[in-house]
Amino acid sequence: MTAPHRPPRPPLKAPPSVPLAPPAGFTDRLAEIGVSLDDATLAKLGDYLGRLLAMNEVMNLTAVRDAAEAWDRHLLDALTLVPLLAEVPAGGRVVDVGSGGGIPGIPLAIACPGIRFTLVESIKKKAGFLSTVSTALGLENVKVRAERAEQLDLRGVSDAVTARAVARLDELAPLVLPLIRKGGAAFLIKGQRADEELAEAAPVLERLSATHEKTISTPTGRIVVLRRVG
Repeated sequence: MTAPHRPPRPPLKAPPSVPLAPPAGFTDRLAEIGVSLDDATLAKLGDYLGRLLAMNEVMNLTAVRDAAEAWDRHLLDALTLVPLLAEVPAGGRVVDVGSGGGIPGIPLAIACPGIRFTLVESIKKKAGFLSTVSTALGLENVKVRAERAEQLDLRGVSDAVTARAVARLDELAPLVLPLIRKGGAAFLIKGQRADEELAEAAPVLERLSATHEKTISTPTGRIVVLRRVG
């Protein structure tokens, strides 16, 4: 029996939002992690954050509802990856897996306009928000894929992969490492149990021809760097 035809999903309608100004001392906190952004970039980040919190009243995108807290827990946390993305060449490709409400992919795309970002989010409503907000912010370096990471046709072509709060490393590594070219890296935002997860994932990393290059402590957490060596 032929499945009934379903009309295409209408474009997501974003609720009204107000751009948010960075809290006092935010640029100093950026300087501590080696990041410097001009006023226009900070304004675009504030515009995104306002849209994220407004949409959060419609669908569940984040548990953080306080604007000042969101600047630190979302934007600063995402931007800790900016110095690491310096290894990605101009025009290079980064895949953000499990993008959710856009962290870290959207802030990184705002801060690094010379890099192409693919945001992967399997929940279609959330992917719809990512597409809507990317268009509203004029992010021509962003594409959104409403798919599961293991179904992507991007295997072995990305310079780097990012992910935050997606899964433990032994589950996450098989999703992200096949997307990376040989020599590329995965930059994974983790919490204080990063070492425990790395020990657990050691057999998986060996099977996937990847090594643990380093773990970086940041003001908001830890970044695990995995390198694809084969």
